[in-house]
Amino acid sequence: MHANRGMYAEEIVNRTIDYYLNNNVCLIEKRNIPIKIVKIINDNMIVGKLLSKSTVDYCGFINNNHFEFEVKQTNNQNFTIDLIKQHQYEYLRRAYLLRSLSFLIVHFSWCDEFYLLPFKWIDDYVKAHNTKTIKYLDIKNESYQLLITYPGILNLKETILKLKVLDV
Repeated sequence: MHANRGMYAEEIVNRTIDYYLNNNVCLIEKRNIPIKIVKIINDNMIVGKLLSKSTVDYCGFINNNHFEFEVKQTNNQNFTIDLIKQHQYEYLRRAYLLRSLSFLIVHFSWCDEFYLLPFKWIDDYVKAHNTKTIKYLDIKNESYQLLITYPGILNLKETILKLKVLDV
């Protein structure tokens, strides 16, 4: 039921990564899930065992700045922190505390908008409002909208560089 949740958002991010790599803009890596193949059923199907909890899906470097991020997608008008697995949230916190830029990219499918939410902003919001739900309007007004500037390419580089300047 939830197998394809977030696939559009990840597809756009992956296209952006490929474009950046092919044009020597920056290096972003999509991490693989640590799985051990247990049984091959056919050419298109396997049975696997998760070896360990993964971290977040993406990491990279741009202009000597390291960053870590996760991509999430929602059909709701708000974003719930429960979409982030607890170990991923803690990983983003650890990365932030170690001076890495850490953030989420959230795609609101109902309005087809992408936003970059710095981890510190998310963490502060959750604590200040004592909630696990972040209102769309707060995200729209207080985070960074990512625009598709070229067919299927987000303006991720410019936005990440803004984060470094603000040192969030």
